[in-house]
Amino acid sequence: MSSEYYHLTKPRMVYMNVLVAAAAFVFASPSLFDWRIFFLMLLGLSFVVASACVFNNYADRLLDQHMERTKTRALAAGRVRPRAAFVFGLLLIVVGTLVLALVNWLTLAAALFGFVVYVFVYTPLKPHSGYALIPGAVAGAMPPVVGYAAAAGVLDLYALGLFLFLFLWQIPHFLAIARYRFDEYSAAGVPLLVRRPQHDRERARARRVFYLSLVLLVLGCLALILQRWIR
Repeated sequence: MSSEYYHLTKPRMVYMNVLVAAAAFVFASPSLFDWRIFFLMLLGLSFVVASACVFNNYADRLLDQHMERTKTRALAAGRVRPRAAFVFGLLLIVVGTLVLALVNWLTLAAALFGFVVYVFVYTPLKPHSGYALIPGAVAGAMPPVVGYAAAAGVLDLYALGLFLFLFLWQIPHFLAIARYRFDEYSAAGVPLLVRRPQHDRERARARRVFYLSLVLLVLGCLALILQRWIR
């Protein structure tokens, strides 16, 4: 049963967000690296992102029943009760908030802003409009801001640049997923901003764009980390 709750948090999404935040923290750190703040930031952000994913799973449990990829998720399949998942999500956000409060208020505010946009804007909008990808991209662009704020204690043009980079990166990333998984989203009644692939080549091209975007994200994180040793 514990593994069911673990997967409710969408661990791959948590790891990706933490990776980006860690790279931004390293980039923004002064000469003396603060391991304590680094650890607290990663831990707190992990809980906040995990909570957002649990609430997203909670809200999407009926939609997930209509998609081949998601119909076996714990909530969709009935292996975890909705009320239990809701309480689990609450516990995660409380713990994440308490941990990030030990870092600084800017870090906490950035993380909670991303949480609110993802849970209260993107999640309820997704079943009704393909433009939900815009608030989704806003929420997804907050982790580097969280990492930067934790290390630098300020939000400046560099933080804005990191936000814009990840925001713009997510648009083709989301559209590639929508094209590649078009039939599944269509079966669940989720509106999309892309058309159905006409043949397998188009579907394969969308899949390549998806994986290429992941490679570019990892390379971007490595570039941020290398900046610390170059300067």
